[in-house]
Amino acid sequence: TGVQTCALPIYPNYCQRPLAMSSLLQFLLMLMLIALPHGIARSAEPSHCKVSVPKSVKGKAGDSINVPVKFKLDKKWYIYGFTMMINAEGIGPQQTDVYFTDSTGMVKHGTVIAPKPHTKYDESFEMDVHSYKGSFSCTLPITIDEKALKGKIQFPIEVTYQLCDGSMCLPPTTISLPFAVIVK
Repeated sequence: TGVQTCALPIYPNYCQRPLAMSSLLQFLLMLMLIALPHGIARSAEPSHCKVSVPKSVKGKAGDSINVPVKFKLDKKWYIYGFTMMINAEGIGPQQTDVYFTDSTGMVKHGTVIAPKPHTKYDESFEMDVHSYKGSFSCTLPITIDEKALKGKIQFPIEVTYQLCDGSMCLPPTTISLPFAVIVK
């Protein structure tokens, strides 16, 4: 009564361990299933900020091309401007940035051209800060090297931003958008 026969008599508790481990695994799995939806709900960036770029642009070797980058933020959300701003204490908001790295070295980007930002004094940073709300577009100037050969050069355009809603800011986010330059 109450005795379990075990195939490995060297380990008397061997037969009980799979049951205990199974219960522990079931508990952890259940905990993850309960916590997972909450974790997803907190990752708000994709639902509060949409960023888009064209899939590709065409140009000849030596051409300069302006790539439009479109932002669409939900009503109460904003992102900081494209200029790094540091106060006297050496801190400041997370600037928004648009950039890429072309491993071939045949495409270079310039400084983002953005519309005039909203400027407001921020008590946390003790200085004026730049921000954007709603929908807006900026331009990422690119230059195709004069030595570039005809063909397709693919790389992601990276966009870094920090979403805030007036009462809190989410951690900075970097997204990668597929992009290609077609050299004619």
